[in-house]
Amino acid sequence: MKEIELSHLATGVPKLEQDLSVKEALKAFEEYGIYDFLVVVKKNKPIGFVNRLDLIRAQHRENIKVEELVHVAMKLKNALIRREEVLYLLDFFNSSKSPLILVDRKGNYLGVVFYQVVLHHISLFKETTIPIFQKLRSLLGQDYYFYCFYIGEIKDFLDMFGSSGKEGLQRMLYEGVKNSIQGDVSISYEEGEVYALSKTKVGEEHIKKFYEEFHREFALVYPEAKPIYLYGYCIPIKNVNNLEDFFMLSSDLKKRMKGVQEASFFIFHGEKTSVVLCEYEKREFIQHIRLKIKQDFEKIVEGLKGADRDLWEVVLYDFFKMYPYFELFYVIGESGLQVSNNVVNPRINYPVKAGKKGADRSEKGYFKKATHDDVYITNIYISQATDDFCITVSKKFSYGGKSYVLAGDINYREIHKLVRDYASKADR
Repeated sequence: MKEIELSHLATGVPKLEQDLSVKEALKAFEEYGIYDFLVVVKKNKPIGFVNRLDLIRAQHRENIKVEELVHVAMKLKNALIRREEVLYLLDFFNSSKSPLILVDRKGNYLGVVFYQVVLHHISLFKETTIPIFQKLRSLLGQDYYFYCFYIGEIKDFLDMFGSSGKEGLQRMLYEGVKNSIQGDVSISYEEGEVYALSKTKVGEEHIKKFYEEFHREFALVYPEAKPIYLYGYCIPIKNVNNLEDFFMLSSDLKKRMKGVQEASFFIFHGEKTSVVLCEYEKREFIQHIRLKIKQDFEKIVEGLKGADRDLWEVVLYDFFKMYPYFELFYVIGESGLQVSNNVVNPRINYPVKAGKKGADRSEKGYFKKATHDDVYITNIYISQATDDFCITVSKKFSYGGKSYVLAGDINYREIHKLVRDYASKADR
């Protein structure tokens, strides 16, 4: 199976040192000529992009350095991947298709990966561009299995959490399927369904475990929501003759599940049905995880209270060693203004916008609802720092006669890991 190195997809956009002045940077742009942006580095380690237009606008500002105009970008580590996996690179681009920075194992700059370049490369290999239903047509009669998963009635959930909550829920399902079934996985936000096409037939216990993990994660991320239920089915396509038969069979299986209430349900076509009951009444499992997060955060707050205020950012940075599932920390003053920079976990490999002192957090729920007595945990939302799903943990504390709020973000992927880790320990 042919492989490709990511560096072969990268463009060698020139770089600038972060401590250059605006005038020096503009001269570099004149020399390079064709570029609208350049990569900013510190000791050859990229920190983001700087745009020509931003430099032009900042010409009148004295003593400003390039690093103050940097746009943070997501970083990818160079790797050797299979050709069919190139398609998955598209998941790393945000909605505006911002370029990615490619680095080596030591974090040194290698180049820039553009969305259009990846798209062009994919188009050279038809097998990587075929949508699941188009690929299905060519696989009819072969030893493959088609899986479909979707969420039941979510009107109450939608009323409570809105469209962004719905998108987070669908993404949660997609990530769960991707982690559970080997093969091609895709999501249809319009249909609210996640599909998988695989050579592997998973067993009933495998589906049951996936459903249970999803329920646990949902209860952790949305503790105030009413239960929701998963539905799904598996069709062996070896005995399916054409797509018309396939869609009729798919429709019939969905009709069979319409009458199911207060249970997550999965059908293996041609065999006995497999029903997975939702165990929302057993909240102890989820409470253990929430309690762990709260206890860990209490220790972080106590460590902050015992340190010199000028060293808070250093102290918070050290806490990532003990509590690596946190994405970033920041401290907010009494008025709701951020009094520390974002302290970012050094082990994360995706872009985080540089939140700085002075940012107004006064209207944020994690600031308003933070108390001295207990740790507050938000529902899942889209983080401004990462443009990804996360929750924020917060607690109010006193220092030097003033009140502050410590806030810590946990990325959705880390929540997913906490659920899985706790589930594996509970099964031992």
